[in-house]
Amino acid sequence: MIALHFKRMVIQQKLLIMQLLLVSLAMLFVFVLTVVYQYMSYKQELMDSLNSQISVIEGNIGSAIAFDDKATATEILATLSLNPSIDQAYVTLQNGLKFSSYKDSNSQLPSSNTRLTHYAKQVGAVMNKPILVNGQKLGILHVEANFLAVNQRIKVFIFGLLGVVALAILLARIIAAKLNRVITEPIIYLEQLVTNITKKHNYTQRSTINSADEIGALSVGINNMLDNIKSRDDKLVEELKQRVVIEKRLDQLAYYDSVTDLPNRHAFTKNINQLLGLNQQDQSHFYLLMLDLDFFKAVNDTHGHEVGDELLKQCGLRLRRMLSEEDAVFRIGGDEFAIILKAVKTTRDIEKICQRIIGVVSQKFVIKLHEILIGTSIGVAQYLPGCCSESSLIKNADMAMYWAKSAGKNTYKFYSEEIEEVNFYRQKLAMDLQNALINNELVLHYQPIVEVTTENIIGFEALLRWAHSTEGYISPNVFIPIAEHSGLIVQIGDWVIESALKQLKIWQNAHEPALFVNINMSAKQFYDKRIVDSIKRAIQKNRIDPSTVNFELTESIMMEDVDKAITIMQLLKQMGTGIAVDDFGTGHSSMRYLKQFPIDTIKIDKCFVNGLPVDNVDTAIVEAIFALAESLKFDVVAEGVETLQQFEFLKNKPCAKVQGYYFSKPLPVGLIENLLNQNKVLQ
Repeated sequence: MIALHFKRMVIQQKLLIMQLLLVSLAMLFVFVLTVVYQYMSYKQELMDSLNSQISVIEGNIGSAIAFDDKATATEILATLSLNPSIDQAYVTLQNGLKFSSYKDSNSQLPSSNTRLTHYAKQVGAVMNKPILVNGQKLGILHVEANFLAVNQRIKVFIFGLLGVVALAILLARIIAAKLNRVITEPIIYLEQLVTNITKKHNYTQRSTINSADEIGALSVGINNMLDNIKSRDDKLVEELKQRVVIEKRLDQLAYYDSVTDLPNRHAFTKNINQLLGLNQQDQSHFYLLMLDLDFFKAVNDTHGHEVGDELLKQCGLRLRRMLSEEDAVFRIGGDEFAIILKAVKTTRDIEKICQRIIGVVSQKFVIKLHEILIGTSIGVAQYLPGCCSESSLIKNADMAMYWAKSAGKNTYKFYSEEIEEVNFYRQKLAMDLQNALINNELVLHYQPIVEVTTENIIGFEALLRWAHSTEGYISPNVFIPIAEHSGLIVQIGDWVIESALKQLKIWQNAHEPALFVNINMSAKQFYDKRIVDSIKRAIQKNRIDPSTVNFELTESIMMEDVDKAITIMQLLKQMGTGIAVDDFGTGHSSMRYLKQFPIDTIKIDKCFVNGLPVDNVDTAIVEAIFALAESLKFDVVAEGVETLQQFEFLKNKPCAKVQGYYFSKPLPVGLIENLLNQNKVLQ
């Protein structure tokens, strides 16, 4: 209990108690030592006084004994009454008989001795002194004394000494208290300083103690610690400021597109979810528009990513300016934008907005002296309370957008059940297409390519057909995009190359070794990393002359990744195969890039041949293509020749080859065999 109470005391109290305890112990030791010493001194004084008195009467007592004068001896002993400490005295002779006495005593007396001795008893001291006369012992003087005077004196001394000790302890306490303040005040100051700093978190305060002792060292240590804390806090404050800046930047990066400064996909998803939650409560609706820029990739590849980014930025500005404050526009990735319309009430209003968007985006962009024309395909989906989730709403708008792109681009489509049914049908076809190769439902038809001067068949274009087990023949315009989207196009493309080369080898062996085949390639198949090795294996397997194999690529395929396209085309040219540009004039190729592509042939699209020879525009375009091909040393094949007038027109132009329904539609292998067997072949 005492120890616990001591622990709770402040250091000043602890120091004072320890100091007083130490002083008290020291005083006690000195007090006891002094009292004992003084007591012994008083006793010695008493004994010296007794010896002096005994020495004075010793000779007289001896004379009295010699003359046997007891009365005189008694009178002499009576003089001892002057000393109050002497209780009694008596003289004994050699025979042990008492000769004379002072204050009678019946106690047994000790035997005589030749020297002075004394011993202490409870009543005081007893002294025995031999009485000698002329060297002869006549008797013994016995004296008994008390210590009352000594005890009285020592009591007085003790009380006086106690007063002195008490005064000394009081002075020690006063002095210790003052000394303790000298020691503890700096400690208390430091404690208050630390407490104040801890409460107020004011780390600018400093200790003013400046001494060379341990407290001074502690003061320096506290100041150093405060300096470190302040330095750390300053750094933390700076880091917090930087963190705020970084968090704002991260928030900007997380929810805003760095190119267009429009809200991004994360912000779009968050906004959609918030709207879905609010609209379920107030039963309101809104419209979601998904936009995809038409021909943006061609612009990006032709003019570079810097121009492409600026195009996206300007397009975003145009969209933002034409919309109201209540509407929101987002860039959700690539060349795709999303618009949320909340203030629109009717379908007619949506149509007007979509038409305005198409008009705004279709207007000419001028970026770094380049005039750029693009379009946009828009898919529209309406949200009605409780009708769909965020993912299904976006899926519906996406579906409508792809429907708009497949409808010719630069238009808009509303999501409907019809689109849903078409999408379901396409998904079913995608599933069936996976088994088409296994079930031998895919076949190749061949359309003859005729030499203009001889009108002989000199080659074929291999065209893929799907003879569905229940749907019948399905158009390539339907299943080829499905194959590309599902990734089956690479596997199907390999089968097409293998089958076409195998059939070509049969015809070359049976009819004419110079017969050639043109094989169309899709974008995914062309850019597949295995395409060159796959073609090489097929050529080697069928022992085909590479010069009798041509691959047809559209302008859009070549412009998708110009550098990679040139690399692949050069590898195919090194192998010995030919390369033709299919549907020339309908794409977005640049004359600057056209001369870099290692191509051999350009094929005029049938849309330009249809108007020949009466349509002046088609005629001018076709003649311009001939002039371009002649200057670049390209062969020309005209597609879609369906009338004699068209063929006659082309015969008078630098057109080496033609193909079309005027000569033959695409036919299966068996019918092509009949044509070859009827000598309608190269002679």
